Amino acid sequence: MKFALAASAAIAVATLSANAGIYQTVTVDFDDQPGGFNPPAVTDGLFSPFVTFSTQANHVLLIFNGAGFVGGSNPNTLTAAESISASDFNSDIYMDFTDAAQNVSLDILSDNDSGVIAAINVFHAGGMSTVDIVGNGNFSDAIPTDLSSFVDVTRIELVDITDEFGLSIDNLTFDAPVPSPGTIALLGLAGLTSTRRKR
Repeated sequence: MKFALAASAAIAVATLSANAGIYQTVTVDFDDQPGGFNPPAVTDGLFSPFVTFSTQANHVLLIFNGAGFVGGSNPNTLTAAESISASDFNSDIYMDFTDAAQNVSLDILSDNDSGVIAAINVFHAGGMSTVDIVGNGNFSDAIPTDLSSFVDVTRIELVDITDEFGLSIDNLTFDAPVPSPGTIALLGLAGLTSTRRKR
């Protein structure tokens, strides 16, 4: 029985290796989430199987209705603040990927200032890199942010926001690994073999 368990595990690992490099493109635009304008809707950030969103302790993630007015895709955009009644939306936004992602990009919205208005920390295969976000001074134009040069991204952080009224994000797009049906079946077989061994 030990040999059967080892063989099942080995086949599962081989299948995982064989499917390395198979990805699906995922876009998170927040448009399927409950949103609000005055006030915005609070979210827990746990609505995608591919990425989770969070912010600083004792701050809130908010989904605003009206993304089209600030260069996003209607209706919603995601931001963060100290409270639901805050006037400045300059709290950090953290994005943690379930599996290492490729070809990451997103839109930064709602900027009012020019120059460096924030930074994005990218955690990737080579370590951590910081990218400056440069405002265009026009809140109705999105700032497209291409992070596709970073490989195996596990986390990105929008931090150090100095824009007058804060920022929001939209259209987070990335390539996520596709689990193989064969891998899922074989991992299930390995579990079944383990159960039989216990009996």
